[in-house]
Amino acid sequence: MSSESKTSIYDIAKELGISVSTVSRALKNHKAISRNTIKKVKETAERLNYTPNTFAVNLKNGKTTTIGIVVPEISRRFFSYAIDGIEQEAYKAGYDVMIYQSHESIENEKRIIDTLLKGKVDGVIVSLSSCVSDFSHWKKLIDYRIPLVFFDRSVQMENVSSVTVNDYKGACDAVEHLIAEGYRTIYHFAGLQEIQIWKARKQGYLDTLLKHGISPEKDWICEAVQTEEEGIKYIDQLLKSGKPLPDAIFFAGDYAAASAMTELKRRGYVIPEDIAIMGFANDPLCNYLPIPLSSVEQFPLRIGKTAAKMLMGRLNGDPCMHTILPTRLIIRSSTKRIKNKL
Repeated sequence: MSSESKTSIYDIAKELGISVSTVSRALKNHKAISRNTIKKVKETAERLNYTPNTFAVNLKNGKTTTIGIVVPEISRRFFSYAIDGIEQEAYKAGYDVMIYQSHESIENEKRIIDTLLKGKVDGVIVSLSSCVSDFSHWKKLIDYRIPLVFFDRSVQMENVSSVTVNDYKGACDAVEHLIAEGYRTIYHFAGLQEIQIWKARKQGYLDTLLKHGISPEKDWICEAVQTEEEGIKYIDQLLKSGKPLPDAIFFAGDYAAASAMTELKRRGYVIPEDIAIMGFANDPLCNYLPIPLSSVEQFPLRIGKTAAKMLMGRLNGDPCMHTILPTRLIIRSSTKRIKNKL
């Protein structure tokens, strides 16, 4: 036999002059096989450098020991950290992972789902695209009895588990801080409302203003995708409106907040003296901007680990669960000032 050929149980059987079924059972320490035969089979397997065909075993058992991860963009710190957490728990449980990016596209999501179904994954962990309003395509996985866990960006769907942070409380804390600093006219650059996290952040913003007797006007809220481009576009629209700038803007995401702050600075505005900026997610970029950005920490590594543990539980027959983790407000120079506005 060529040294480059992969040894099979047929080779072991031929070497020992026994049946293939005997070799198979001996390798599994079957009680019907004598200890002497088991010893000979295992010694021969080791000598011939035999390794089991994991794919064939998994195919027979109906398992792949692989889970799929779907995120909008790996380049975002939040998602890369969450993936790290998922991988840590998956590897610990003996699972491999396959990672896909949707790039905020429903067509990409549909294509990924078809690929996952062809690849026979055991379960899937997903953060949804923010530009999608119809999420029924994810039910395809449920129809194939593949456990599904949403993390961060989620929607309510039957037989789907979820892991999110307390976006509502995080938004309340952010707006409470702005009000405590003396800001009264506080705008909100909200995310698209089909996604639960953006809805919760908007509601936290509204409830906190009302709690302090501040009634937001209709034009205080703008709903858009939380990207750098949209943040710049938003500032351009505010300045072109001819209205006075608000005291502060609470952004539902850091990337839009950072680009908006940079654009304001480019146009000669001083932050936070002229206008305060608050983000959400606490991306590392918050620390390295010319004016460090106040934000709300989401602890993505913990979210990823929790999502993975939840999926492992589902694979072991546990019921669906919905977990909400706490956030933490991080105050930096973009909102903090010594002398409050009156």
